[in-house]
Amino acid sequence: MRNEEADFEERMAHARVEREAKARRAKRERRQRRGSVIALAIVAVFLLGGMGYYIHTLKEKEASYLARESELASELAAEESIAADLEKESLLRQTLKYIEQTAREKLGLVFPDEVIVRPSE
Repeated sequence: MRNEEADFEERMAHARVEREAKARRAKRERRQRRGSVIALAIVAVFLLGGMGYYIHTLKEKEASYLARESELASELAAEESIAADLEKESLLRQTLKYIEQTAREKLGLVFPDEVIVRPSE
């Protein structure tokens, strides 16, 4: 009987040691899991912060591009207006009346049957 009790006590001690070892392993695993979760959370915070900063810079660039687009659109409208005025002037210069007026005023030319009367000074 004594042998059975000693055997029983030995098995109980062995079971207690195994339970304690299992509890230590579980505690270590929980600690490792907690560390992994914390590390992942830190990485996620840095990634989100980086993405937030990148989005902010992209929005600033978009605002500057929209302002530049507006500025260029107004410049284009002004240039198109100038081009339209130049086109009108080009068409006007091709008329016989404009050519005749320019020849009279700038070059002092007259038709052969015209007489120039100038006031005396």
